[in-house]
Amino acid sequence: MSDNRYGVHEDEVEIERRRLGMLAEARDPRTRRILNSTGLSPGWRCWELGAGGGTVSAWLGRRVGPDGSVWSTDVDLQFHRPVLPNVAVEQHDVARDPVPEAAFDLVHARAVLQHLPERDQVIETLWDALVPGGWLVVEDGAFASFAEQTLPEPYATVHRYVASGAISEWRDPEYGVKLPGRFRDLRAADIEIIGDVWSMRPGEPGGEWWFLALERAIPRLVEAGLVTPEDGDAALAQLRAPRFVMMSTVSIAVLGRKPST
Repeated sequence: MSDNRYGVHEDEVEIERRRLGMLAEARDPRTRRILNSTGLSPGWRCWELGAGGGTVSAWLGRRVGPDGSVWSTDVDLQFHRPVLPNVAVEQHDVARDPVPEAAFDLVHARAVLQHLPERDQVIETLWDALVPGGWLVVEDGAFASFAEQTLPEPYATVHRYVASGAISEWRDPEYGVKLPGRFRDLRAADIEIIGDVWSMRPGEPGGEWWFLALERAIPRLVEAGLVTPEDGDAALAQLRAPRFVMMSTVSIAVLGRKPST
């Protein structure tokens, strides 16, 4: 990615399509539970930021019904699946393009803000887009323990580079830890913080979302001279070995309500 920083190279498109599918299968059930906890109801107006494959947007569209609406946005829509008539899909860069103010009952972003250099300004934009009484829900990661867990070499070295954001200068891999403070700064009401980890195994959605990302990242590490081609190949073989298991990143969701007064 450069500044095309959100882009996907041509030879990576199918890997990224599969990766987004695995991420949705692994994490959508948790996201749906969290969004339901806001009181999400028919008629709500929702914004799904960084919609990816559009699976959360489609679910929101069904939940809010024909009297509600969903604005489903991403800088790259090539992976976005067809959705319902009440879901408006738009190519949109939240850091640069206009955003309506006081327009939504619910704004949700998952695994988005850590990748944006303007993340602190963007979260204020998301807050301003809420109506009084509306809910902001942000899900992001905490990668420090994920990066430093005990793993076999050479995969351990490859993993640390990718998990720590060493090849993505604009990324903040610990932004999930900072979210509660951001919500306090916004003076959000009814703040809730939810975190979890899970087992990651090859061939299962809970692991493949990351292992497929490594398939994209390793050639870049090799090109940068950080990893030899031989170690890159060996690392991929290690993480796809039978019975391989590792700990996931810490996934942190923070939700808060915009006060009515």
